[in-house]
Amino acid sequence: MEFKQARIFVAVAEELHFGRAAERLHMAQPALSAQIKHLEAELGLKLFERTTRRVSLTRAGEAFLPEAKAAIAQAEAAVAAARAMAGEHDLLKIGGVDSATAGLLPRIVRRFRNRNSAVELKIFELLSAPALHDLANRSLDIGFVRIRPKQDHLASAFVFTEPVVAVLPSDHALAGEKAVAAGELGGEPLVIPSRSHRPILFDVIHDYLRGHGVEPNIRQEANERHMIISMVAAGLGISLVPEWVSQFKRDDVVYLPLADGGPSVDVHIAWRQNDPMDVVHEFVRCVLEPD
Repeated sequence: MEFKQARIFVAVAEELHFGRAAERLHMAQPALSAQIKHLEAELGLKLFERTTRRVSLTRAGEAFLPEAKAAIAQAEAAVAAARAMAGEHDLLKIGGVDSATAGLLPRIVRRFRNRNSAVELKIFELLSAPALHDLANRSLDIGFVRIRPKQDHLASAFVFTEPVVAVLPSDHALAGEKAVAAGELGGEPLVIPSRSHRPILFDVIHDYLRGHGVEPNIRQEANERHMIISMVAAGLGISLVPEWVSQFKRDDVVYLPLADGGPSVDVHIAWRQNDPMDVVHEFVRCVLEPD
Protein backbone atom coordinates (compact mmCIF):
# COMPACT_ATOMS: atom_id res chain seq x y z
CA MET A 1 0.00 0.00 0.00
CA GLU A 2 1.33 3.44 -0.96
CA PHE A 3 1.15 6.40 1.40
CA LYS A 4 -0.97 8.27 -1.16
CA GLN A 5 -3.47 5.40 -1.31
CA ALA A 6 -3.80 5.40 2.48
CA ARG A 7 -4.61 9.11 2.50
CA ILE A 8 -7.17 8.66 -0.26
CA PHE A 9 -8.80 5.73 1.56
CA VAL A 10 -9.08 7.74 4.79
CA ALA A 11 -10.60 10.73 2.95
CA VAL A 12 -13.27 8.57 1.29
CA ALA A 13 -13.95 6.71 4.57
CA GLU A 14 -14.47 9.99 6.42
CA GLU A 15 -16.53 11.71 3.73
CA LEU A 16 -18.39 8.58 2.52
CA HIS A 17 -18.63 10.43 -0.77
CA PHE A 18 -16.14 10.12 -3.63
CA GLY A 19 -16.80 13.61 -4.97
CA ARG A 20 -16.29 15.35 -1.63
CA ALA A 21 -13.17 13.27 -0.94
CA ALA A 22 -11.73 14.23 -4.32
CA GLU A 23 -12.47 17.90 -3.65
CA ARG A 24 -10.88 17.65 -0.20
CA LEU A 25 -7.70 16.17 -1.68
CA HIS A 26 -7.69 18.55 -4.68
CA MET A 27 -7.73 15.73 -7.23
CA ALA A 28 -10.02 14.49 -10.00
CA GLN A 29 -12.71 12.02 -8.93
CA PRO A 30 -11.86 9.40 -11.60
CA ALA A 31 -8.25 9.34 -10.41
CA LEU A 32 -9.38 8.97 -6.80
CA SER A 33 -11.73 6.10 -7.72
CA ALA A 34 -8.93 4.37 -9.62
CA GLN A 35 -6.63 4.58 -6.59
CA ILE A 36 -9.29 2.99 -4.38
CA LYS A 37 -9.75 0.17 -6.89
CA HIS A 38 -5.99 -0.39 -7.01
CA LEU A 39 -5.82 -0.49 -3.23
CA GLU A 40 -8.69 -2.99 -2.99
CA ALA A 41 -7.04 -5.16 -5.64
CA GLU A 42 -3.70 -5.01 -3.85
CA LEU A 43 -5.26 -5.97 -0.51
CA GLY A 44 -7.64 -8.51 -2.02
CA LEU A 45 -10.43 -6.89 0.00
CA LYS A 46 -13.52 -4.87 -0.73
CA LEU A 47 -13.29 -1.75 1.42
CA PHE A 48 -16.44 0.10 0.31
CA GLU A 49 -19.99 -0.75 -0.64
CA ARG A 50 -21.05 1.54 -3.48
CA THR A 51 -24.54 2.20 -4.78
CA THR A 52 -25.94 5.06 -6.83
CA ARG A 53 -27.24 6.61 -3.59
CA ARG A 54 -24.58 6.04 -0.98
CA VAL A 55 -21.10 4.88 -0.08
CA SER A 56 -20.43 2.86 3.08
CA LEU A 57 -17.52 0.97 4.61
CA THR A 58 -17.49 -2.80 4.55
CA ARG A 59 -16.50 -4.64 7.73
CA ALA A 60 -13.02 -4.98 6.26
CA GLY A 61 -12.99 -1.23 5.56
CA GLU A 62 -14.05 -0.45 9.13
CA ALA A 63 -11.22 -2.60 10.47
CA PHE A 64 -8.71 -1.06 8.03
CA LEU A 65 -9.59 2.59 8.79
CA PRO A 66 -7.90 3.01 12.21
CA GLU A 67 -4.83 1.14 10.99
CA ALA A 68 -4.57 3.37 7.91
CA LYS A 69 -4.90 6.49 10.08
CA ALA A 70 -2.23 5.23 12.43
CA ALA A 71 0.13 4.46 9.54
CA ILE A 72 -0.36 7.96 8.10
CA ALA A 73 0.19 9.63 11.45
CA GLN A 74 3.32 7.60 12.14
CA ALA A 75 4.82 8.31 8.72
CA GLU A 76 4.07 12.03 8.91
CA ALA A 77 5.41 12.27 12.44
CA ALA A 78 8.63 10.59 11.32
CA VAL A 79 9.05 13.04 8.44
CA ALA A 80 8.28 16.03 10.67
CA ALA A 81 10.69 14.87 13.35
CA ALA A 82 13.46 14.31 10.80
CA ARG A 83 12.93 17.77 9.33
CA ALA A 84 12.87 19.29 12.80
CA MET A 85 16.21 17.67 13.69
CA ALA A 86 17.70 18.79 10.38
CA GLY A 87 16.43 22.34 10.81
CA GLU A 88 14.49 22.15 7.55
CA HIS A 89 11.68 24.55 8.32
CA ASP A 90 11.48 26.22 4.95
CA LEU A 91 7.76 25.82 4.21
CA LEU A 92 4.78 26.86 6.32
CA LYS A 93 1.27 26.24 4.92
CA ILE A 94 -1.38 28.62 6.23
CA GLY A 95 -5.06 28.67 5.35
CA GLY A 96 -8.37 29.85 6.60
CA VAL A 97 -11.40 32.07 6.38
CA ASP A 98 -11.38 35.24 4.32
CA SER A 99 -11.62 37.55 7.34
CA ALA A 100 -8.14 36.38 8.37
CA THR A 101 -6.53 35.98 4.96
CA ALA A 102 -7.74 39.39 3.75
CA GLY A 103 -7.53 41.46 6.91
CA LEU A 104 -5.15 39.96 9.46
CA LEU A 105 -2.51 38.07 7.52
CA PRO A 106 -0.71 40.90 5.68
CA ARG A 107 0.38 42.45 8.98
CA ILE A 108 1.19 39.12 10.66
CA VAL A 109 3.12 37.78 7.68
CA ARG A 110 5.31 40.89 7.61
CA ARG A 111 6.02 40.48 11.34
CA PHE A 112 6.82 36.78 10.93
CA ARG A 113 9.07 37.27 7.89
CA ASN A 114 11.08 39.96 9.68
CA ARG A 115 12.08 37.22 12.14
CA ASN A 116 12.10 34.20 9.81
CA SER A 117 13.12 35.47 6.39
CA ALA A 118 14.21 32.04 5.14
CA VAL A 119 10.81 30.41 5.67
CA GLU A 120 8.60 30.04 2.59
CA LEU A 121 4.91 30.67 3.18
CA LYS A 122 2.00 29.26 1.22
CA ILE A 123 -1.39 30.82 1.96
CA PHE A 124 -4.76 29.36 0.99
CA GLU A 125 -8.27 30.73 1.43
CA LEU A 126 -10.35 27.94 2.98
CA LEU A 127 -13.62 27.63 4.84
CA SER A 128 -13.45 26.38 8.42
CA ALA A 129 -14.34 22.72 7.82
CA PRO A 130 -11.82 22.15 4.98
CA ALA A 131 -9.15 23.98 7.00
CA LEU A 132 -9.68 21.63 9.95
CA HIS A 133 -9.59 18.63 7.60
CA ASP A 134 -6.31 19.84 6.12
CA LEU A 135 -4.82 20.39 9.57
CA ALA A 136 -5.73 16.83 10.51
CA ASN A 137 -4.12 15.32 7.41
CA ARG A 138 -1.07 17.62 7.64
CA SER A 139 -1.59 19.36 4.32
CA LEU A 140 -1.96 22.57 6.38
CA ASP A 141 0.13 23.79 9.33
CA ILE A 142 -1.90 26.78 10.54
CA GLY A 143 -5.65 27.29 10.16
CA PHE A 144 -7.87 30.30 10.80
CA VAL A 145 -11.42 29.16 11.54
CA ARG A 146 -14.74 30.57 12.73
CA ILE A 147 -15.24 28.17 15.64
CA ARG A 148 -12.85 26.53 18.09
CA PRO A 149 -11.94 22.99 16.96
CA LYS A 150 -13.03 20.17 19.26
CA GLN A 151 -10.45 17.62 18.12
CA ASP A 152 -8.06 16.61 20.90
CA HIS A 153 -5.01 16.76 18.63
CA LEU A 154 -5.61 20.42 17.73
CA ALA A 155 -4.78 23.48 19.82
CA SER A 156 -6.49 26.82 19.26
CA ALA A 157 -6.73 30.39 20.49
CA PHE A 158 -9.17 33.24 19.95
CA VAL A 159 -7.77 35.93 17.63
CA PHE A 160 -10.45 38.56 17.03
CA THR A 161 -14.11 39.23 16.43
CA GLU A 162 -15.62 41.52 13.82
CA PRO A 163 -19.12 42.95 13.40
CA VAL A 164 -21.48 42.10 10.58
CA VAL A 165 -22.51 45.16 8.55
CA ALA A 166 -25.18 45.87 5.94
CA VAL A 167 -24.35 46.51 2.30
CA LEU A 168 -26.96 48.25 0.15
CA PRO A 169 -27.20 49.71 -3.35
CA SER A 170 -26.12 53.35 -3.28
CA ASP A 171 -29.58 54.44 -4.49
CA HIS A 172 -31.42 52.50 -1.75
CA ALA A 173 -33.80 54.49 0.46
CA LEU A 174 -31.67 53.69 3.53
CA ALA A 175 -28.31 54.42 1.89
CA GLY A 176 -28.08 57.89 3.41
CA GLU A 177 -28.57 56.73 7.00
CA LYS A 178 -25.74 56.50 9.53
CA ALA A 179 -26.87 53.01 10.61
CA VAL A 180 -29.57 50.49 9.77
CA ALA A 181 -31.95 49.00 12.33
CA ALA A 182 -32.86 45.33 12.05
CA GLY A 183 -36.55 46.21 11.83
CA GLU A 184 -35.90 48.28 8.70
CA LEU A 185 -34.71 45.13 6.91
CA GLY A 186 -38.12 43.43 7.07
CA GLY A 187 -39.24 42.47 3.58
CA GLU A 188 -35.92 43.48 2.02
CA PRO A 189 -34.64 40.93 -0.52
CA LEU A 190 -31.44 39.34 0.77
CA VAL A 191 -28.35 38.18 -1.11
CA ILE A 192 -26.41 35.81 1.16
CA PRO A 193 -24.28 32.67 0.92
CA SER A 194 -25.98 29.28 0.98
CA ARG A 195 -25.99 27.42 4.28
CA SER A 196 -24.17 24.48 2.68
CA HIS A 197 -21.27 26.74 1.75
CA ARG A 198 -21.03 29.15 4.71
CA PRO A 199 -23.14 27.64 7.49
CA ILE A 200 -21.79 29.83 10.30
CA LEU A 201 -22.49 33.17 8.60
CA PHE A 202 -25.83 31.88 7.31
CA ASP A 203 -26.94 31.01 10.85
CA VAL A 204 -25.62 34.29 12.28
CA ILE A 205 -27.70 36.28 9.79
CA HIS A 206 -30.83 34.18 10.31
CA ASP A 207 -30.58 34.23 14.10
CA TYR A 208 -30.01 37.98 14.17
CA LEU A 209 -32.98 38.84 11.94
CA ARG A 210 -35.36 36.38 13.54
CA GLY A 211 -34.27 37.58 16.98
CA HIS A 212 -35.59 41.00 15.94
CA GLY A 213 -38.84 39.62 14.55
CA VAL A 214 -37.73 39.79 10.90
CA GLU A 215 -38.21 36.75 8.67
CA PRO A 216 -35.26 36.52 6.24
CA ASN A 217 -36.39 37.12 2.66
CA ILE A 218 -33.66 35.31 0.70
CA ARG A 219 -33.93 36.12 -3.02
CA GLN A 220 -30.43 35.27 -4.22
CA GLU A 221 -27.66 32.99 -2.98
CA ALA A 222 -24.02 33.68 -3.80
CA ASN A 223 -20.98 32.23 -2.08
CA GLU A 224 -18.16 34.54 -3.15
CA ARG A 225 -17.92 38.07 -1.78
CA HIS A 226 -17.36 39.78 -5.13
CA MET A 227 -20.51 38.13 -6.51
CA ILE A 228 -22.57 39.18 -3.48
CA ILE A 229 -21.40 42.78 -3.83
CA SER A 230 -22.07 42.72 -7.58
CA MET A 231 -25.64 41.47 -7.02
CA VAL A 232 -26.25 44.19 -4.43
CA ALA A 233 -24.85 46.81 -6.83
CA ALA A 234 -27.25 45.52 -9.51
CA GLY A 235 -30.19 46.18 -7.19
CA LEU A 236 -31.07 42.51 -6.65
CA GLY A 237 -31.12 42.89 -2.88
CA ILE A 238 -29.13 43.85 0.18
CA SER A 239 -26.70 41.76 2.18
CA LEU A 240 -25.13 41.34 5.60
CA VAL A 241 -21.39 40.70 5.48
CA PRO A 242 -18.38 40.64 7.83
CA GLU A 243 -16.93 44.12 8.21
CA TRP A 244 -13.71 43.30 6.31
CA VAL A 245 -15.74 43.11 3.07
CA SER A 246 -16.19 46.90 3.24
CA GLN A 247 -12.61 47.10 1.93
CA PHE A 248 -14.19 46.52 -1.50
CA LYS A 249 -15.10 50.13 -2.24
CA ARG A 250 -17.54 50.78 -5.05
CA ASP A 251 -19.53 53.86 -6.03
CA ASP A 252 -22.70 51.80 -6.46
CA VAL A 253 -22.87 50.27 -2.95
CA VAL A 254 -22.68 51.59 0.62
CA TYR A 255 -21.71 49.79 3.81
CA LEU A 256 -23.58 50.71 6.98
CA PRO A 257 -23.27 49.48 10.57
CA LEU A 258 -26.27 47.91 12.21
CA ALA A 259 -27.91 50.26 14.71
CA ASP A 260 -27.66 47.91 17.70
CA GLY A 261 -24.12 46.87 16.88
CA GLY A 262 -25.43 43.76 15.15
CA PRO A 263 -24.05 40.26 15.41
CA SER A 264 -20.38 39.42 15.08
CA VAL A 265 -18.26 36.56 13.75
CA ASP A 266 -15.11 35.25 15.41
CA VAL A 267 -11.77 34.09 14.09
CA HIS A 268 -9.63 31.51 15.92
CA ILE A 269 -6.18 30.21 15.06
CA ALA A 270 -5.71 26.42 15.14
CA TRP A 271 -2.64 24.22 14.87
CA ARG A 272 -1.59 20.66 15.72
CA GLN A 273 -1.10 20.32 19.46
CA ASN A 274 2.38 18.74 19.45
CA ASP A 275 3.69 19.88 16.09
CA PRO A 276 7.50 19.44 16.11
CA MET A 277 8.03 22.38 13.73
CA ASP A 278 9.25 25.37 15.72
CA VAL A 279 8.08 27.78 13.02
CA VAL A 280 4.47 26.74 13.63
CA HIS A 281 4.67 27.90 17.24
CA GLU A 282 6.63 31.00 16.24
CA PHE A 283 3.88 31.95 13.81
CA VAL A 284 1.23 31.45 16.50
CA ARG A 285 3.21 33.75 18.80
CA CYS A 286 3.33 36.38 16.03
CA VAL A 287 -0.46 36.22 15.74
CA LEU A 288 -1.19 36.41 19.46
CA GLU A 289 1.35 38.94 20.65
CA PRO A 290 0.08 42.52 21.15
CA ASP A 291 0.75 45.06 18.41
